[in-house]
Amino acid sequence: MTSLLWFVALVIGGVGGALNAVLSDHARLLPSIVTLTPGGTRVVRIGIVGNILTGMIVTLCLFWTIQAGSTLNANGSLGLVLLGLSDLFISFVSARWVTNEVDKLVLRKAVFKAASAPAAHPDTVDQMELAPPYTLYTLAERLQPRRAGHR
Repeated sequence: MTSLLWFVALVIGGVGGALNAVLSDHARLLPSIVTLTPGGTRVVRIGIVGNILTGMIVTLCLFWTIQAGSTLNANGSLGLVLLGLSDLFISFVSARWVTNEVDKLVLRKAVFKAASAPAAHPDTVDQMELAPPYTLYTLAERLQPRRAGHR
């Protein structure tokens, strides 16, 4: 029964991570490394696989902690439901924290690019208002003037 609980905890953690990937701007399957300018800062956009792994690792740590030192009776149906809901919530929040740190860095770079660019077309400004962080960065990058012959 204990190995089944560990497996269920892993699945719930993976679901929490996948839920974060779908709800955020990190819905690519595999992780990718993106180089942001200025400064050449590199960030890892962890994608769906990274979100699932983050959720699973955090859920394993949580489940181990609960199993090791808790008085929660995980053999009863209410205990299993509470354990599953707490695992889902904590895995989702942990994966969200990881993706938010990347988004924060991308937004800082996008603001720098937009602030140093000439005035943008109103349609571009409207797109930037509702865009997710990485899309906002690419829109701000397009605002930069280009020298002839360079892209």
